[in-house]
Amino acid sequence: MTRPASAPPRHDPSRIRVGTASWTDPGFIRAGWYPDSVKNDAEGRLRYYAEHFPMVEVNATFYALPTVGTVEAWTDRTPDDFRFHVKAHQVISGHPSDPGRLPAPLRGLPAELDRRGRIRRPSRELRDAAIDTLLEACGPMGEKLGAILLQLPPFVTAGERQRDEIARIVERRKPVRTAVEFRHRSWAEPAERTATSALLRELDAAWVCVDAPDRDVANIMPRIVEVTSPHLAYLRMHGRNATAWTTGRTVAERFDHDYTDAELSEWIDPVIGMAERAREVAVVMNNNARDYALMAADRFRSLLDRARGAEDDAGSG
Repeated sequence: MTRPASAPPRHDPSRIRVGTASWTDPGFIRAGWYPDSVKNDAEGRLRYYAEHFPMVEVNATFYALPTVGTVEAWTDRTPDDFRFHVKAHQVISGHPSDPGRLPAPLRGLPAELDRRGRIRRPSRELRDAAIDTLLEACGPMGEKLGAILLQLPPFVTAGERQRDEIARIVERRKPVRTAVEFRHRSWAEPAERTATSALLRELDAAWVCVDAPDRDVANIMPRIVEVTSPHLAYLRMHGRNATAWTTGRTVAERFDHDYTDAELSEWIDPVIGMAERAREVAVVMNNNARDYALMAADRFRSLLDRARGAEDDAGSG
């Protein structure tokens, strides 16, 4: 397989960054992963996390747009080579959203509300204002900002109109890169997958691969590998708890799965292959129950190092 001419050596460990979805999950604290010296200290927790992992996916931005000051603090607490992938706010991705949690200047912008008073269909003006606010807030990250994650709602099905809106959102965010996670199985249908991956390649946006329960149901994407950007490939590991996927009432219940080494190993070769096609790979553990994600991230890195070592030994033999 041909690598991009400018790509660094395959075994450069900085090319595959493994981390978790959030560093603030309450389960991490309750499980005892953070030592007593930092478990009640927001600044200390991020510094401690960044000592152990080179990347994190910021989940808080899905619920509330951050301020520049908050992002400056995150940036100052992490090493120079650390990477943040920031989840887009609900209004941007099209999830129902409480207008009261938006910054005051955005609350009066047009939107269609549902029966619970949540934003159901934001106007283009509101969505664009949320995009611009998020981009401005993320400015202090500089090169630490890897991408903004656009996680589509599971009720958004594949189609030309939907692709047009994805393209518009991605273009408005540039030069910041976008990673797009599809959550309805229609996006994996051959014709839709072909058209969508072609669009993302044109936009230099990353298709987010997922690991999820192996069930043929509408709201579970299959385990497929797509690399649509030469700069970034992306994998989110949601766990394989098929029962809780549909019955769990909380995120911790839905993603309550402790990966085995055998399950993690299924992704080692695909991830190494992704690194052959993109300058950087993000592997995000989202099985956020207790400390499962943290432990899975650590074990995945160990399995990856073992696989690299075996290839190096074979190459020198």
